[in-house]
Amino acid sequence: MITQITIVVIATRSIPLADGLDALLRAIPQIDKVEIVRSIEQALQRVEEIKPRILLTDLTLAGNKPEALLEKIILLSPETMRVLLVDDVQDVKWLPQFAEAILVKGAAPSSFATILTNLLLLKGDDEQTHS
Repeated sequence: MITQITIVVIATRSIPLADGLDALLRAIPQIDKVEIVRSIEQALQRVEEIKPRILLTDLTLAGNKPEALLEKIILLSPETMRVLLVDDVQDVKWLPQFAEAILVKGAAPSSFATILTNLLLLKGDDEQTHS
């Protein structure tokens, strides 16, 4: 049986946000590696190269066509779960089609950890069922 490592990529220009998420993600036992990228181009490159389990994308990086960006991520790595980081939940009306979760920046770290852990567990159960 091949054991896959669980990699999470954080895409944001915000150093405090990246640092906080990095520390939080490293504390989640199911996550083996965390990478931080500062641009959409870098995020797309990493998605294509390493097929991370989760891509956390700061919506401010997505420009004025976030749907197109998320569709491209889906094409590059359909198995990568897409989680959006937004300033306000009102910013996203098309979430169910393109992302597994939306996280509002500034929310309690415990809620971030719970949502991400649940995503990892759900996806893991789904993969085991179909093997």
